[in-house]
Amino acid sequence: MSSGRHPGLADYGMLCLLAVIWGGSFMLTRVAVAELPPITLTAIRQGIAVVILAAVAIRSGQALNASRSDHAVIVASAFFGLALPFGLISWGLQEITAGLSAILMGLMPLMTIVLAHFFTQDEKMNLAKLLGVFLGIGGLVVLFWPDIFDRTDADIWRQLAIMGAGVSYAVNALITKRLLHLKPRPMFAINIAWSLVMLAPVALLFEPLPSANPSAAAWFSLVLLGIFPTAAASLLMFRIIGRQGASFFGQINLLVPVAGVLWGAAILGERLSLNAFVALAIILSGVAVARLHPKPKFQTVEEKTS
Repeated sequence: MSSGRHPGLADYGMLCLLAVIWGGSFMLTRVAVAELPPITLTAIRQGIAVVILAAVAIRSGQALNASRSDHAVIVASAFFGLALPFGLISWGLQEITAGLSAILMGLMPLMTIVLAHFFTQDEKMNLAKLLGVFLGIGGLVVLFWPDIFDRTDADIWRQLAIMGAGVSYAVNALITKRLLHLKPRPMFAINIAWSLVMLAPVALLFEPLPSANPSAAAWFSLVLLGIFPTAAASLLMFRIIGRQGASFFGQINLLVPVAGVLWGAAILGERLSLNAFVALAIILSGVAVARLHPKPKFQTVEEKTS
C-alpha cells in the first residue's frame, strides 16, 4: 500500500523526472518525424519498448494473472492510451512545434474531468472542476485567437490531431482504473505489445518507406523515445502512484506542458508567441483549480496488489 507519509524529496524528484521525460517526448518526436513517417515511427518506438519491458517482466518473475475481461481492457488501453494518441501526436508534430503540442496536451486532465462526469459514478463535476474546465476553454480561445482573428486555418488539422490525442488519453485514464490491480511489469509489456500489433500493419499498408536513410539524429531520437518516454516512464509512473497515490501523481499535469515548452526552446530553438504563453498559464491555472480539494475514490496500485 502507499507509504502513508508526506511526499519527500525523492517523491518530488521522481515526479519532476517523469515530467521532464514526458515533456521531452514532444521534442524527440518532432526531430524523428521530420524524416520518418508518423505511424512507422510510432510502431518502431513501441517495438523498442516491448523488448525492454518484456525483459523487465521476465526478470521480475511476475505473473499477469489477468482474466479475459482484464485482457479486453488491456487491448482497449493499448488503442486509446498508446496506438491512437502516439500516432496522432506524431502526425501533428510534422507541422507544429513541440512547445505548442505540449500546451495542447495540457488540456488532457480537463478533458478527463468532463468524460468522468458522464461515464463514472464517483467523479462527478463540482464547482472547482467546472471552473477549471472553463479556464481551459478560455486558454484555447487565447491560443487560437490569431487564427480566428485572421480567419486562417493554418495547421488547424494538426492542432486538432494533438487535441484528439488528449481526448484519447482522457478516455484511457478512465480505462486504466480497471487495470490497477494487475502487476505493472507484465501488464505494460502486453499493453505495449498490443499497440505494436495495431500499428505495424497500418504502417506497412499505408505509409511509404523513407525515401532516404534517416539521419543519426532521427534514429537517436527514435531510440530515446522507445527507452524513456515509453518503457521507463511507464514503470516510473506506477512507482510514483504506488508510493504516494494517484492524487499526488496528478500534479504532473502541471509540469509536463512546461517541460515540453522548455525542451522545445532549449533544443530546437522554438520561440512561442505571447498568446501561447498566456494560454499556457490559463490552461495550467484551470488544471490547478480543478484539483482543489481532490477526493480520490480508488485505491493506489500497491493497495490493490497487496
